[in-house]
Amino acid sequence: MSYEYRLVFEEPLGARQVMDKLRRSADFVQAAEQVVEFKDPGLGSSADYDLRLTFESDQALWMELLFRTAPLHQCLDRALQGHRFRCFEDGDSDDEVALEQVFALGRTSPISP
Repeated sequence: MSYEYRLVFEEPLGARQVMDKLRRSADFVQAAEQVVEFKDPGLGSSADYDLRLTFESDQALWMELLFRTAPLHQCLDRALQGHRFRCFEDGDSDDEVALEQVFALGRTSPISP
């Protein structure tokens, strides 16, 4: 089970630019045209990925997070630097959260509702 978020960017090509940065990251484990997946090697989880981002449009990414760890946050944060965006839990435009809240740094247990 994962927590899911929509990242909505202010600039017209924000999502595409972030996905391009993530694909060049040494931290990704698998990338397809519309999807980039990451694992935190320090966790040793058996899941296929710990963080997955899916391209929805030039201004939106869908994020699925299985584990909240500082390395995953840092990887994503580096790619997001310089971009203005908003993060919505479950894609709900009434439920905006900060990226720091999403990762609840210091917690490495699986996320469950």
